Formats: sequence, C-alpha cells, structure tokens
Amino acid sequence: MASVKIPTFPSFDFSKLEMPKFGVPQIDTEAVTKVATDAVYVTIGLAALAFQKAQVRRQELSKALTDQFGTGKAQISEVVDTLEARLASLDARFIALEGKLDVTVEDLEKRLPERAGALLGSAHEAAKTARKQVRSMLRTAA
Repeated sequence: MASVKIPTFPSFDFSKLEMPKFGVPQIDTEAVTKVATDAVYVTIGLAALAFQKAQVRRQELSKALTDQFGTGKAQISEVVDTLEARLASLDARFIALEGKLDVTVEDLEKRLPERAGALLGSAHEAAKTARKQVRSMLRTAA
C-alpha cells in the first residue's frame, strides 16, 4: 500500500500578530450630567420668570385700566379677557417648549453611556417635578 503524504503548513505564531488599537474616548459623565442639569434648570427658571413677568404685567395693566376707566368695566373686562387669552397662548407655547425639551433630553439620555444617561434621567425627572410645582404656584397666583 502506498503511503499518502499530507502537506504540512508552517506554524504561525499568533502572539506576534499586532492588532490595531482604537482609543475609546473618556467621557466625564458627571460633567455631562451637570451641564444637562444646569441647562434644564436655566430653562425652567427662564420660563417661570417670563410667565411670572407676564402675570405681573397683566395685573399692572388691569389695575391701570381700572384706575383710568373706572366706569368702562365692560371694556376693561374685554381687554383683560384678551390678555388672559394671550397668556393662555403663551402658556401653551411653554408647554410645547417643555415637550420639545423633554424629547431632546430623553434622546440625549439614550445616546450617553449608561451611567451618564441614568444621572441625566434623574436630573430630568427632578426638573420636571420642579416645573410642575412652579407652574402650579404661578397658576394659583394668577
């Protein structure tokens, strides 16, 4: 019987194989969370101040009109109703802005590393709660 010769291949030392190295960027999750939290708080603060300022202006205008036109209550009532309608429109715009802000923050939360996303989510929930409290206080003040 004839013997079959099996070809041999030279051995390859995989330990000497150099793989390309990829640097993973380091993200300071606390800094990202702090910036996002600060941005949310600033937005809430500005919205609250703008709404409060509008309420104060409405009250001042109502008082000034009442002082000037004491007998024209129907006209004053009409002006106040118009102002209140505009304030309601402004409030609706703030609600829409808050909705867009919520979507943006939630999108950012998904794109961040898990820990940073969780911290941002917690800060966002705290900001939502603060927004609701501020809006409740402003509505009772009006």
